[in-house]
Amino acid sequence: MPQVFRPRRLFAFAASLALLLGLLGCSSGSAASQEAAADVPPEYAQLYAAARAEGRVKVYMVLVPPVVEALKKGFEQKYPGVTLDAVRLTDPEMLPRVDAELGTEQGTADLLLNTSVAWLRKHGAQNAWAAADRSPLANGASGYDPEAWFDATHKMYEVGAALITFAWNTDLVPGGIRDYPDLLDPALKGKLGVNQLSSGQATDFYTWLEQTFGTEYYEGLAAMNPRIYEATAPIVAALGAGEIAAANWASPQLVEDARKKGAPIDYALSPKGSFAARGFAVLNAKAKAPNAAQLFLDYLLSAEGQRIAWQHGSSVLNPPPEGVLTTQDKLAPMNPYGTSGDEIAAAQQRFDALFR
Repeated sequence: MPQVFRPRRLFAFAASLALLLGLLGCSSGSAASQEAAADVPPEYAQLYAAARAEGRVKVYMVLVPPVVEALKKGFEQKYPGVTLDAVRLTDPEMLPRVDAELGTEQGTADLLLNTSVAWLRKHGAQNAWAAADRSPLANGASGYDPEAWFDATHKMYEVGAALITFAWNTDLVPGGIRDYPDLLDPALKGKLGVNQLSSGQATDFYTWLEQTFGTEYYEGLAAMNPRIYEATAPIVAALGAGEIAAANWASPQLVEDARKKGAPIDYALSPKGSFAARGFAVLNAKAKAPNAAQLFLDYLLSAEGQRIAWQHGSSVLNPPPEGVLTTQDKLAPMNPYGTSGDEIAAAQQRFDALFR
């Protein structure tokens, strides 16, 4: 007599099958997803299986929205079955939000990508972050050097940088600009745009300018009667519109985006080094999806992730991926402790006295 599957036995069989699939890191999803999972290198098999079991990872990033979307698309295509909940926040938005969330049971994102060194170090000293002990790239595989770019004390991974450099309107300055001192050309007086000093990043930038080109240069810049802008995007827009002829602060990425739309603007990098907003990734020590967070960190450190995140910027990989302009070791030195509030206030007071 043939055996009859009764409901209770059927339920037990389904549960056993689900458990087996989970242990194998598989799913009952599409054949395409299973085929993609099979393409993962052996050294990623366990981490990927654990990340798929978690299902999704929440990440806060300071990168511009198009880059955030491109990272989400690339990551999810490479690791099907793991959803990236990417939230784009500026530093002023992210810092108070995370400060508040860290004190709650719900907690904050699984991974943060931020540029505020002092803030990250403060929380790192309080054991808010964790090391990526399961990520092959974070531990030295394929070009990433943890001895150079990982702060083991505060559990901070340096992952790349967005460059800041000078730019000009090619119609108004057809000969171009070779370096920052060219911005003191008398022909540019009243036609120059500068970034307002109102943050730690801007404080570090003007400190670097003065240390590199001299106090006379810093004071000479103020004597050019420049227009002061509060952010990068308005500076690039003003350059494209011909409102100003040149600027001491611009993002190559934004300049390239504007050029694609027909704006007559260009940029160059100083032979004496480049200033940049360095990006750091930290893993939440209480992450709900610690494996998926490490998998995303690994993706961010890969050649593909670096190319997407730091196009026209700086990479932690050497040589840098195609489209990335430089590497971290060629950037202006960074204050390893971050800039304090008192230092920012003093620098801002001096800036206002000279430039306003």
